[in-house]
Amino acid sequence: MTLQCTHCQSQEVRKFGISRHGHQRWMCKACGRTFGEKNHWAIDTETREKALALYAQGMSARAIERVIGVSHNSVLGWVRKEVEGKAVQPPVSGHQQIVEMDEMWSYAGSKKTHLAVVGDRAQYAPDRGLGVG
Repeated sequence: MTLQCTHCQSQEVRKFGISRHGHQRWMCKACGRTFGEKNHWAIDTETREKALALYAQGMSARAIERVIGVSHNSVLGWVRKEVEGKAVQPPVSGHQQIVEMDEMWSYAGSKKTHLAVVGDRAQYAPDRGLGVG
């Protein structure tokens, strides 16, 4: 096996010490850059695909971390890269005509006393999340 520089693909390389983890380092004679034989942090594609499949089935990133043994940050990074450009883009503003709201939007007040208009007179009433005030 002939080593190539990862930057310029030159085959003129020489040994350049050992990394702090005990792996051989190399230096390119052409460009002067240093590199290792392989990326020891890289996770094989089979593990990555299994993690993505589990995430697609609804398993949480931390559960995948416990089952497979990879960081939840790695799992979330893979998911972001996988869906990048595939997610639905938000509509251009000005084109929306109907707004659908759920129960989480109905309570936006506080428990302070508010002025409520009842009939033809105003009275103080506590806000009960009914939109009065």
